[in-house]
Amino acid sequence: MIPRSTAGAGGALLLHGGPIVTNQGARATPQGGVTFDRLGYYVRGALLAVDGIVHAAGAEGEVRQALRALPEPRRRRIEELDLRGRLLLPGFVDAHTHPLYVGDREPDFAARLAGRAPELGMAYTVRKTRAASPAEREAALSAHLRTMFRHGTTAAEVKTGYDLRPEGELELLRTIVRVGHAPGMPRVVPTLTGPHAHAPEYDDDDAFVDALIERALPHARAAGGIYADAFCEPGYFTVEQSRRYLRAAREHGLRLRLHCDEFAAGGAAALAEELALDAADHLNRIAPDHIAGLARAGTVAVLCPTTVWYMGVAQPAPARAMLDAGVQVALATDFNPGTAPCPSLQMAAHLGRRLLGLSAAEALVGVTAAAAHSLRLRAGTLEAGERADAVVMEMGDPREFGWSFGGNLAAAVVSAGEAYT
Repeated sequence: MIPRSTAGAGGALLLHGGPIVTNQGARATPQGGVTFDRLGYYVRGALLAVDGIVHAAGAEGEVRQALRALPEPRRRRIEELDLRGRLLLPGFVDAHTHPLYVGDREPDFAARLAGRAPELGMAYTVRKTRAASPAEREAALSAHLRTMFRHGTTAAEVKTGYDLRPEGELELLRTIVRVGHAPGMPRVVPTLTGPHAHAPEYDDDDAFVDALIERALPHARAAGGIYADAFCEPGYFTVEQSRRYLRAAREHGLRLRLHCDEFAAGGAAALAEELALDAADHLNRIAPDHIAGLARAGTVAVLCPTTVWYMGVAQPAPARAMLDAGVQVALATDFNPGTAPCPSLQMAAHLGRRLLGLSAAEALVGVTAAAAHSLRLRAGTLEAGERADAVVMEMGDPREFGWSFGGNLAAAVVSAGEAYT
């Protein structure tokens, strides 16, 4: 996509002529059973962005009135984008991604289709990522983020985890920060996912976790890290190892999230309440009695139906039980080369409806306001005063959201008031 406006640089941008969902009230309205009428839906709406910030959004007549109230010099710099009946939504927020990698794993996909065990595995991605030059890693991440952006993702959590050496993981954080400042791609929230897989340099995982605690976590904030994460799963990192890592991460100023009970029940979700995690991710095999703990802790359940579909997981996360218990549910791509090579939150929304039973309105909240809350990020709504991130969708009614699949329906993406088409 190329920018078609400079409205974020001291100018103004007006989008008009189509329906809009602003997500006004999404933060205060329970997600379970929510309808578009409670999310700021206007059949003929508009958005006015000034200096990259939402100045007004809602009914087109009211937005034009706000435009007329601007000082004359500012009105002369207005740029307009006619929606032509297309739907305007808040920019999507992807709350769980692994796009910083080198080396695709298509042979593993072919092996699974043939009924064989994967041939490469995560160790292959680690070797390729370690061997790549800094420029090659930046180029790979940039390409992946640009693809996500073209599909409407204007903010994304981006994890490390494909180096598995303390200093290497820190360098991956720095790479995320460098690339994340470029235009035409999502703004990033960097996460240090040190305990992602077994590190070949260490005889056991306890020693690896110790090394991360001693040599990576003290420097993670300076390297740009916002979150810490671990893969807490039977056969990978235990609850106790994850607890030690996350507690140490918090002491060094990082916020916390966790891969939880993805393929097997291991009790990882219990850490959500114990440590008051911002997010617990996957949760396909969560114990039913741990769902209430997510609600008590205010932990967002970040579900990844793309992985469920790609890996043929028989038991998807119990999204409806979570919503009924008052848990916020975000939908994420889990974009990675091994278990979810999917960069599109549009596809995640479709699978959220198809596999998890969410409504169109629930799924929209899942890829916007709920996902943003899991990152404690001001994003996912088009309320006045918020950053002007939006996506123009090739659909005329919000009830179509998450219905079709297999293509990219994003006709334009707006990032901080800059329109890309």
